[in-house]
Amino acid sequence: MTYLIVGLDRNTLAPWHQNVLARDVGTATRIAQSRAAAQGVTLVVAAAIGPNSAVVSDPAHARVATLEAA
Repeated sequence: MTYLIVGLDRNTLAPWHQNVLARDVGTATRIAQSRAAAQGVTLVVAAAIGPNSAVVSDPAHARVATLEAA
């Protein structure tokens, strides 16, 4: 599935986006962070956009956020 990963460079706050082909949103996010790092960008992902322009959440990220809140 193709995801549009949208974010910012942590250092400059410059916008960053790229299409990523991956099996799930977590993998797409990790691929995007690797690609951004290769370009010298410290990526902070703001959104992952999937099919039909739907914003998709990463279930693994939600679990980590819940654990940190506890």
